[in-house]
Amino acid sequence: MLHAEVLLTQISLNPSLSSDSLSASSEAKLATMQSPARVQQFILGRMLLAQAAARALGFDYAVADIEEGEFFPYLSKAAHLHASISHSGDSLGVTVNTERVGLDIESCRPKANIAKLTVFALHQDEARWVNTVEAESQERFYLLWTLREAAFKAGIRNQVIRGSSLVHDQIIRTDWHWCSEREQQLRVSIAAKTPCTMVLIHKPCL
Repeated sequence: MLHAEVLLTQISLNPSLSSDSLSASSEAKLATMQSPARVQQFILGRMLLAQAAARALGFDYAVADIEEGEFFPYLSKAAHLHASISHSGDSLGVTVNTERVGLDIESCRPKANIAKLTVFALHQDEARWVNTVEAESQERFYLLWTLREAAFKAGIRNQVIRGSSLVHDQIIRTDWHWCSEREQQLRVSIAAKTPCTMVLIHKPCL
């Protein structure tokens, strides 16, 4: 059983961050960003990843040893570990594990057009499940949305990009494993190829 720790923080609680400790590849990627908010989120994400790596390794891990891959950051001095990062609104989350785990977080903002959105964004069977119970439609939508995003990040892509549904007979059934929790105004989901559990760890200020 894979026990995944997800570290969560609020971006607004970490306003003054220096890029001095970043790797050269992170510095290069940072240089392409013009939005101060995006810069802050990027630096904070690498700092939080270093803390997650330290928890997984049992000793300090340097932010400078986080490199930028084609799509995702990776731990150059701990190649056996896999990192995943996600942000939404003022929230940012990371997870580091010995197996590949995809993480997605979403701020659960109420959507007035949820019925139309589900039809546009999800498989027709999923949309039907989301819209069956109006009182639960928002929760069901964010659950499916984050599961799809997490699975994509975990490299589990056949079921989430080829038009198949995650819902069968009104139940979520997948060929892979997942965990999901509602954390205040946030939906947090992970996906993996092996059975997994998830624990949320809050890090208000880094």
